[in-house]
Amino acid sequence: MMLQPILPLPLLLPIALVVLGVVGWLCVVACRRLSRWWCGVCVTLALLAALCGLALLLNPGHVEQRPSAHAPIWVVGNDVSASMAAPVLDDPQAVSRSAVAARVVQRLAEYPQRDVRWLALADGPLAVASAEDLAAQPAAGRASAIMSSMAAGIETLRRSGRTVAGAVLISDGRDTRPQALQQLVSCAGAAGCPVHVVPLGSTWQAPDFAVSTSHPFVMAYPGVETQLTARVRNTRMGSRQLQVQLLDAAGTTLQQQTLNVAEGEEQTVTFTSKAQAGEYRICVSPQQGESRVDNNETRITVRAVNSRIRVFLAEGAPYWDSKFLAQYLREQPVFDVRSVHRLSEKRFYHINTGDDDAVPTEAPGMPTTAEKLAGYDIVVLGKGMERLMDAAAVKALHSWVMEQGGILVLSRGRCYGGRLDGMEALEPFVWGNNTDAAEHRLAPAQEGLSSGLFGSVLPGAEEDVWGSLPALDDVWAVQETRPQTRVLAVTEGGNTPMLGMMRLGLGAVACVNGEGLWKWDFFPEARQHGNMYREFWRRFLPWVQTAAEFMPGFDLSLHADRADVQEGEGFTCLLGWRGVGRPSAVTVQAVNLATGAVVAEQVAVLRPSAAMPRWECAFAPLPPGEYLLRAVAADTPAPECRLRVRPLPAEDDNLNADAELLARVAESTGGQVLPAELSAEQLESVFAMPAGVQATEDVYCPLWAEWQVLAAMVGCLGLLWYIRRRKGLA
Repeated sequence: MMLQPILPLPLLLPIALVVLGVVGWLCVVACRRLSRWWCGVCVTLALLAALCGLALLLNPGHVEQRPSAHAPIWVVGNDVSASMAAPVLDDPQAVSRSAVAARVVQRLAEYPQRDVRWLALADGPLAVASAEDLAAQPAAGRASAIMSSMAAGIETLRRSGRTVAGAVLISDGRDTRPQALQQLVSCAGAAGCPVHVVPLGSTWQAPDFAVSTSHPFVMAYPGVETQLTARVRNTRMGSRQLQVQLLDAAGTTLQQQTLNVAEGEEQTVTFTSKAQAGEYRICVSPQQGESRVDNNETRITVRAVNSRIRVFLAEGAPYWDSKFLAQYLREQPVFDVRSVHRLSEKRFYHINTGDDDAVPTEAPGMPTTAEKLAGYDIVVLGKGMERLMDAAAVKALHSWVMEQGGILVLSRGRCYGGRLDGMEALEPFVWGNNTDAAEHRLAPAQEGLSSGLFGSVLPGAEEDVWGSLPALDDVWAVQETRPQTRVLAVTEGGNTPMLGMMRLGLGAVACVNGEGLWKWDFFPEARQHGNMYREFWRRFLPWVQTAAEFMPGFDLSLHADRADVQEGEGFTCLLGWRGVGRPSAVTVQAVNLATGAVVAEQVAVLRPSAAMPRWECAFAPLPPGEYLLRAVAADTPAPECRLRVRPLPAEDDNLNADAELLARVAESTGGQVLPAELSAEQLESVFAMPAGVQATEDVYCPLWAEWQVLAAMVGCLGLLWYIRRRKGLA
């Protein structure tokens, strides 16, 4: 028993004597009509009640140790998203990550005398009552917001006034919002607690067949067979023979191919036909054992180009290459060709589409102004162009490419001898000092494969045809590749670029570094692989045309700033005009390809400061899916383009564990990377009491809060009142 007087004792004793005296005198006066016996009893009861009240002024009590109001608490977060159902090892027979996580939770619960908050983490934190409840949680969460969920759990405790001494995160590291790492680090820093991590799992890809395409929008030119290409990827499904189908918009099977796809491989399938404008699907039927079937098909939009590609071909030093190319292009219905060939200083041949013969003239007839060049989609230059062009003509050509979206093709490498002022700015490469005398065969480069030129439009790198074709001559050494140049093909050794494409303003420049392609048509060994010379130019020139701002026959252009956006992101459409006058109003529609419905429409706003008429319009985020963007303007063909809105990353997209992300959590918060089998020393370090923090505190418990004291006072006073009433006193 301890005393903690409310008033100092020197003051409290006189007060007690005075109170007792006054109470006793008052009670004697009030009970003077009673007998001496009953008067003594009443005085005694009154003094006892007064003594109880005076005793409370001494504040008697005792000290107890109780849990501190700021006692430390630990947080254990267990990832229960669906990715935790994957095997913990790269083995289908291995136990699941969630099963190992349950054992870790039970091991943590073995440490005694610690206040622990148990959290199930998926798209948010879910507090559960015990470790047993947490271990029993199924791995079924459809989202992996692990970092933000753990941060929310820590922040909630911190704001409630609790001291978070430490946290343990058990996860495979898969987080659909990995940018939330900084949020977790900030919350842990504010709470002053380390976050220890237990990484589980390794690489794992669920069994699946996936069909995709890099060319969802295909232009069909007259006289050129349309190629619809898709890639089929086999993940853990074993070697299979698949039936790949080409379907039209109504679901009718148009073509079918048998494809052998080994496990872990990706095969390309190409359907070649004179496809009409419309929507097509390339798909494989769902296979037994697939983890998902929503990616078993891909959509392709085909649009017919009714107008021909207008080509101007110029040769200052005619060679077999230029002769074969001009003759071949004139035979193709997709091209409308105008050409000039310099034979001598005052002797030129002009051979155009539909001409059976040509008569030499003294006028070169070279379009050397932007106005004359505006009548063409593609300009093809051979060699010796310093004899046909001057600096003013080069400047006009540069303006035509930059501002009118023209396509320039350098078909024989460097197109001039010596120097041609201004031409360097139109070349994708900075040429070396000399040509390489060795013969080089063309080999597809990675950029050419990813762009779809090789593998979709032309044979892929795995085809034997490229190594069997005759080598090219006069391959120039390349000193430097310009920043906007994509190297599409290289020499067999990969040292020298042989085919490049450079975007320049609204147009583009393509360059074949070498000559001798005519041998692909002439030599018998080349013929064994088909006429690759004709196939190359017939497919390459329309493919090059897709890099331009404007499609053939269109004075209005339409492009999205991105062809692939993520759910929740907006996008902007850019439009241009190169014709006479301009439309008074332009709108852009977004058509959902799955339903055919117009889901959004925006009015394009004219840019007043643009050199040529330019519009733009911004779209709010659209739901996930495939969309066709269509420009609408009066009295002009309406261009279109494709847009894909990807859904937010889902659990099934990637099941590979990300131990590196978890290691960054531990490093940034001062925690440890712990194994699944925790030792006693590791448990001790996890649940170590922070310096300066006490789990209990001394609490003084006063006696006046006990009911017995108050009952005694009430009993004395109640008995006094009862005696007085029984004796007839008021």
